[in-house]
Amino acid sequence: MRYELTDPALTESPSPSSLHQAVSGRLFARLDAACPDDPAVTQAVEIRFGPELTRIPDLLVVRSTEPGRHWFSPAEVLLAVEIESPGSLVEDRIVTPSIYSAHDIPAFWRIELDPIRARRHTIDPGAAVGTIGYRELGGPEDRLVADEPVPLDVALRDLLPGWAR
Repeated sequence: MRYELTDPALTESPSPSSLHQAVSGRLFARLDAACPDDPAVTQAVEIRFGPELTRIPDLLVVRSTEPGRHWFSPAEVLLAVEIESPGSLVEDRIVTPSIYSAHDIPAFWRIELDPIRARRHTIDPGAAVGTIGYRELGGPEDRLVADEPVPLDVALRDLLPGWAR
């Protein structure tokens, strides 16, 4: 189970699926290999936006003097990655990116699993107040390609375990 706070309601998410975890582990390995010692790549570590607002992304890229901690401030987060689950579509597509962009997390990636697809977003300085403050970046449908905050070029198929290809 994963627990997050939203003003001060407690949100409980079920354990992720085997597919979700396999994709997360494979993407973590790719990000970690692409990063020098700084920034650091972490999995399922809390972002504390305030005393009653937290999120736990599946993966994070952070710049911190203490990357081994169990939470980070939004100012330390360079990239937050959410891997969608069937029960989290509204949360992953609307609520969470709105929170991340409102707190100036520069990059947000959403990985959709059925079919596998990567959606990369960056802060949109021209976004209207009260909207999701990210704009989606283009890219090939079959690859996850990025220059920032981590240089990466991976075939999405390679993030899937053999049984899911």
